Amino acid sequence: MIWRIVRRVLRLAGWLMTPMVILAAAGAGAFLLALAAPKFSITVGLGLIGAAGLLGAIAGLLFWMKILRRSPELRQALAVTSDGVPEGKAIEEMFELDRPGPGGGSP
Repeated sequence: MIWRIVRRVLRLAGWLMTPMVILAAAGAGAFLLALAAPKFSITVGLGLIGAAGLLGAIAGLLFWMKILRRSPELRQALAVTSDGVPEGKAIEEMFELDRPGPGGGSP
């Protein structure tokens, strides 16, 4: 029972890896440009920080998708497709959507 819960939590965390990678890359891009932003006016600095965050997010997404496409082992462990979308079978297993009701059969 406990291993089933651990497996579900880890799989859910794996499904959240794509947004976490993108968020980290966007934050890194924005942080790096924020170091140089004081040399510019406030509006230009904020615009540059936003642009760097967007470029970081795009670079992070492309990097993560490249890793997923090249690693079938990682896709299998995370139960995702090469596009980073959770597999339908894994979603049904995770939430037990096909579980029969308390009567034991279909209504």
